[in-house]
Amino acid sequence: MDIKGPNSPGLRPDGNSSSVKGRDETSRPDAGAQGNAPAPARQDDSVTLTGAAQAMNAASGAAGNAPFDEARVAELREAISNGQYPVDNEQLADRMIELESLLR
Repeated sequence: MDIKGPNSPGLRPDGNSSSVKGRDETSRPDAGAQGNAPAPARQDDSVTLTGAAQAMNAASGAAGNAPFDEARVAELREAISNGQYPVDNEQLADRMIELESLLR
């Protein structure tokens, strides 16, 4: 299958008329030998995570195991929707300032 863009000689802006072959083309030199099998992984490939990445990975795993009180959440939602949830404005403001200082 040849893929051609709006600039007809091909997809290359320099005007070379090379064709782009799809995955189902059998004109590749290795097409008959391996078919669509992926190349085997190299044994010397490795990945090293930074400390921050390891901490994020651990935190995301712990978040899935956090306790969840569905009844308490429903109670809080009802109180908020009825306008009966008490908000301590000073405590809220202090925590917002504390959060902002962490972001600097």
